[in-house]
Amino acid sequence: MRLTVITVACLYAVGVSATPTKSASETEAQLGRVESRIRAVTEAVQSDVAARDTVAAELRRADQALAAARARFDDVHSKHADSAAHLALLRSDSVRAQTRMDHARQMLAVQLRAAYLGGRDDPLKALMDPGDPAFSQRMLAYGGAFSRARSADIAELEVRTRELSSAQSALAAETDRLASLEADRQRDAAALEAAQRARARALGQLQARIDSRSVELKELKNNAAALEELLKRLQAALAEPGGDDYAAVQGHHPFAELRGKLPWPVHGTLSARFGENRVGGLTWNGLLLDTHRSAEVRAPAPGRVAYADWLPGLGLLVILDHGSGWMTLYGYNGRLLRKVGDRVRAGDVLAESLADTDAGKPQLYFEIREAGRAIDPRSFLKGKP
Repeated sequence: MRLTVITVACLYAVGVSATPTKSASETEAQLGRVESRIRAVTEAVQSDVAARDTVAAELRRADQALAAARARFDDVHSKHADSAAHLALLRSDSVRAQTRMDHARQMLAVQLRAAYLGGRDDPLKALMDPGDPAFSQRMLAYGGAFSRARSADIAELEVRTRELSSAQSALAAETDRLASLEADRQRDAAALEAAQRARARALGQLQARIDSRSVELKELKNNAAALEELLKRLQAALAEPGGDDYAAVQGHHPFAELRGKLPWPVHGTLSARFGENRVGGLTWNGLLLDTHRSAEVRAPAPGRVAYADWLPGLGLLVILDHGSGWMTLYGYNGRLLRKVGDRVRAGDVLAESLADTDAGKPQLYFEIREAGRAIDPRSFLKGKP
């Protein structure tokens, strides 16, 4: 009996040791292949959009150009503000340096005036004076002290002069930099306005085509079909080897266990709820939230970016893969801050809201999908937006 147990234990140990395990390099290689498949999906979807609908393709280009122009403008605007603040500090430093130099000059002038009034040969007179030796020694000591004080004041004046010169040079350089940034800001502001006008034209072309309820319904159905096709392709890419590890995050609960615990992805108010009617019997598969310009869109749970590009009907769209078939979707963005393959933690910023949308105000569209099936996001979210 004992031999049997030992034999079974040995066989079990052999079986365990024989179980293949993936090395870190193998896992990374598989993840790289998954990411390549997902990028191929993105390219295929955009190619389909361009081939099927020239107006939608033009709107995609306009949205992307607007996002790029806003990013450049915001970057230069931030640098301009930093430069202006730095310039103010340099001006204060320059004033302080000037004050210290003026003080050093005054102290040196006092020393020189005292030396002049006392006579330059006082130490020699004290040395040759046959009177009180102690007095002579004191006079020599005073003379030496005055001499050292003058040397110290001269050295201090030289230090303060160099300090002032350095402050003024830095002030001049920062003034030039601020002027350059101001020119860049004006240029980028003009480019931003041009991008906004281009988007308005593209959007106007799309609205002009949708001139009846039947056409609007057809447009909505086409957009819904485009999203379903995208999700189908992403699921297929993630179903291949390595897909299970794509969104794996150590130390976190599976997405399915987060029901009722997730924060809202953006601050705002609900404009449309899951299951509400749209047009011609179509319903919302997610939530539509009214928010404010450039609102930060945050990931409510950890995951990995599976899509970050434009899609008809949703504009600039981010899709996060949370593993085990769970995905979250974020549409109507004005600027994407993540790219395919990026790992994100809960609370990380994914995008910024659009300045305005087809509805005329900044909005976010949010969906939760399980194996492609739309789930009411409110069952996962806690509190109010």
